[in-house]
Amino acid sequence: MAPFTSSIRTFTTSKGTSVNTKKHRRRVLTALVSTALIAGLTASCAPGSKSEDAPPGSEPAAPVEPSDGAAQDGGAGDFSNITAPVTPKDVAAYGDITLSVWADAGEETVLEKLVPLFEEQYPNVTVEVTYKGWDDLMETVINALDSNNPPDVANSNQGFAMMGIEVKAGLIRPMDDFRAAYGMSEGLPESGWETMTWNPDGSEWGSGTLYAIGGATQPQGLFYNRAKLEELGLEPPESIGDLDAALKAASEAGELPIMLGNTDQYPLGSHVFGIVNDMYADPAAINAWLAGAEGATFDTPGTREALTKLKEWGESGYFGEGYNGRSLDDAVAAYAKGEGVFFLGGSFNGAKISAESPDGFGYALLKATSGDYATTGTLGTPWTISSKSKVPGAAIAFLGMLTSKDFAQVYADEGRLPVADLGGVTPTGSLQESMLVAAHQLFEGGDFIGFLDWASPTMQRELGTNAQELLAGQIDVDTFVANVQGNWEEFQEERKE
Repeated sequence: MAPFTSSIRTFTTSKGTSVNTKKHRRRVLTALVSTALIAGLTASCAPGSKSEDAPPGSEPAAPVEPSDGAAQDGGAGDFSNITAPVTPKDVAAYGDITLSVWADAGEETVLEKLVPLFEEQYPNVTVEVTYKGWDDLMETVINALDSNNPPDVANSNQGFAMMGIEVKAGLIRPMDDFRAAYGMSEGLPESGWETMTWNPDGSEWGSGTLYAIGGATQPQGLFYNRAKLEELGLEPPESIGDLDAALKAASEAGELPIMLGNTDQYPLGSHVFGIVNDMYADPAAINAWLAGAEGATFDTPGTREALTKLKEWGESGYFGEGYNGRSLDDAVAAYAKGEGVFFLGGSFNGAKISAESPDGFGYALLKATSGDYATTGTLGTPWTISSKSKVPGAAIAFLGMLTSKDFAQVYADEGRLPVADLGGVTPTGSLQESMLVAAHQLFEGGDFIGFLDWASPTMQRELGTNAQELLAGQIDVDTFVANVQGNWEEFQEERKE
């Protein structure tokens, strides 16, 4: 899965590693953070609040009791199994400390607003954030967590290549107690959590223990240009059949039906095909295959139908020309400026599109052929806590604030879809309003389906290569299916060794 990404700069060290480390000190809050947000995040410490030391954003069902790791006899506890949100008093027992955070560069705009708030609320903590490009982060974070000086909090990714290794090696802290203590179960589909749950040895995911949480949901869906649809006399598609008809109409009118950028053989084989596959294949069967279930297969009638549809779109010219030489970032930028009627991708692309025109576009989830909403996506890029952290209470409190209802509007202001309080945020424009509606539809009665590249460490490349060759007429559906299933089977054998 490719996470929310941004064009935010990173800095290069003398060793060539893309990294931007920032240390935050006590400071006066700037205009970057609204007075209303500050008030919301500190309300729990105001007179008349439910607890003098209650942390921001927590809404426990019962009066707050000291957590199992709460400070006792002047020392901080281990916070190995919290039963209530961690308080500033709990964290104060550490004395002056530094909290180390490793984050995807795409999280910088959010964390730049969170950190000063957190340091204001927890004045004994200095937060040090290291921002890395996604590929660099994925290549280095496991070794960092396994070192003698690991980050306390770090972004990860779902799938065997990342979280599976981290769980098997005991590098990250279980998070079921966090989810319960911070009330993160209400209104969220269980299928969203399943992608971050594992058995103890990291060999199976989809059930078991939760090892990560997310701050902003990332469903894959359909962006549409409102003005172009109006010119074509079309309504926003609600199903794959509607989309098929709209693509034909757009093509006949001389419009580019689908904007696509596919350099590095991404995202055609994973995200774009994944969305189409969601329309035809059984969600449970896809997730079983991704999780490496015994007897699971990529070769299903639904997946074959989806591949046939993708091939038809390519043969009909619906992706235009030159898409293999255009990057995803360039495609999003071109689409935001009015090129193309539709764009298939994650909601995380909405921030860039909205920045160009907050009311010129819309977003929708398509109903599968079953009549249900089902789409590739997650409850967010995973945030994990190191099992070696010497300040786990501070790490828990940090993620508690990040995922709180009081902080949700910050995510919304960045064009993203907060996991907390999805219905309570104010949209930045009609595009985000439609994204919020789509997320509600998914949360209320739909299913998250995992990203296809989670199936093996090399599946992203396998899918990308085969999708490119399929649309170029170099292979057929049978070969595509055989190649992908072969990759999966080879990895399953490796896992048994």
